[in-house]
Amino acid sequence: MTPQDFSPASDAACAGCSRRSFLASASVLSLGALATACGDGVISEPATRAAFPSTPFTINPDQVAGLQQVGGRVVVSSGVESPVLVERLATRQYRALSLICPHKGTIVDVQASGFLCPNHGARFASDGTWQGGQSTADLAPLNVQLNSNGSITVGGTPTPPTLALAANSVLFATTLAAGAIAPQTVGIANAGGSILSGLTIALVYGANQRSGWLGVSLDQSSAPSTLTLSATRGTLPAGTYNATVTVSAPGITNAAQQLGVTLVVQDPSSAASLQLSALSLAFDATQGSIPAAQSVQITNGGGGAVSGLTTTVTYGAGATNWLTATLAQTTTPTSLTLRPVITNLGLGTYTATVVIAATGVTARTMTVTLTVSAAGLVVNLASWPALANVGGVAGSVGNVNGGPVAVARTSQISFLAFSMRCPHAGTTINVVNGTSFRCPNHGAQFDNQGVWQSSPQRAENLQRLTVTYTPGATTLTVS
Repeated sequence: MTPQDFSPASDAACAGCSRRSFLASASVLSLGALATACGDGVISEPATRAAFPSTPFTINPDQVAGLQQVGGRVVVSSGVESPVLVERLATRQYRALSLICPHKGTIVDVQASGFLCPNHGARFASDGTWQGGQSTADLAPLNVQLNSNGSITVGGTPTPPTLALAANSVLFATTLAAGAIAPQTVGIANAGGSILSGLTIALVYGANQRSGWLGVSLDQSSAPSTLTLSATRGTLPAGTYNATVTVSAPGITNAAQQLGVTLVVQDPSSAASLQLSALSLAFDATQGSIPAAQSVQITNGGGGAVSGLTTTVTYGAGATNWLTATLAQTTTPTSLTLRPVITNLGLGTYTATVVIAATGVTARTMTVTLTVSAAGLVVNLASWPALANVGGVAGSVGNVNGGPVAVARTSQISFLAFSMRCPHAGTTINVVNGTSFRCPNHGAQFDNQGVWQSSPQRAENLQRLTVTYTPGATTLTVS
């Protein structure tokens, strides 16, 4: 789709235009143009409409006049049946809403404070929430994916964001006589869908260690973002100092991510020694996946030189030969890259011990843990507040078999999961008040067990999916 600006229609042009043909006349419409277009008072819209977008579309907000400023809004149409509103909420945060009224399929009017259906008077807030008038569901939100080149892709199955860090550990090395330490940066990215915003960081120093030597900052609160780390020796004596930086954000599919930071202050007059940026690593993977590698930085904590580096891996019970350990070079400073190979591994937790040795110095040992879980959609319970209470329902928690998924909590230790496709005609259903479901097409209603309750046309119960949950765990798996 090629975006283009739309100029307001003249009164003469309005005399012969319908609401549908107006919306079809441009790919991207400014709201000023929409407001001055024909107010023909649609009163006979169809009961059903083709979903839009049937396939996701991509636009560059910086090339669309209405989206170049925070707060800007435009209407995007792909033909006569399916307009959506795209709004810029922040520098790198957007929202998209279907402009089809869930009641009878009328296209709603865009107003300064929200939306109004010209057919039966349903009113909606600026975020699409139904506020009054004709009773109906909220306007349907569309998935918005922020791309690395600054464009956005609208449509497709809504999937929450996934937090990803470019590194799991950072090591600073200095000496008692050295000057300022160069800062280091770690990239923060969204490895999932939607928009990753609300990033926060927390810093904790190692137990019984001196603090205040590390500064942390984010260049912005939405991904992609850059975390800057600045170490200052000050009056620290020779030794090794550790800290943990935790990066978190609301609504992510995974847990908050931790970055280990180590500062080694070397005493050139002391004996050479091995220092590692981490003494343990943990990997989580699903069957059939390829986990990302993690790296450990190795440096000399004293004077002289460290050479002849080697690694040896020994395995705990359960399986062997599932971990590779690769040194960048055999002298310090260097990095050790660890990568699990989970082919043919069953579900469970595996452990290994990695010994790093070098000529003339004491070897260092680190532990590695690998947890292999069932393939499927992993849902982080903390990301969905409705699931904290028995009876709560969370919609669009992810995608299974090409369709969105809802999860309901049925007890403290059990959950149900459903396809969000209405069995009657395949429309994506909405969650109502966090406790039940309603189809915006013909009004079919389902309880939090997915059981059909009422509608003009009889519908089957929602299709159930398989949920795997370990009591007390922070995640569950839907397959």
